[in-house]
Amino acid sequence: MAVTRCVCYPHTFREVLAIARAKNLVSVADIGREMGCGLGCGGCRPYLQAVLDTGVTSYSVRLDDGPPKPCAPEPWDIQ
Repeated sequence: MAVTRCVCYPHTFREVLAIARAKNLVSVADIGREMGCGLGCGGCRPYLQAVLDTGVTSYSVRLDDGPPKPCAPEPWDIQ
């Protein structure tokens, strides 16, 4: 299963990336202040950092402390 969104707030990583670019949000803290993402359970924080660093919006589930690895989105996440 691909990780493509914040589960605590209703935003996909695709939306986060678009808003981050439009509003010049350059950190996970900036995204949290603007959108709430990363301020709930915190599980999306490594993914949000990867989105900012790479522009990729779909990742494999992390099973260790390594960086998120890009993967193909699920069919329902393709727009």
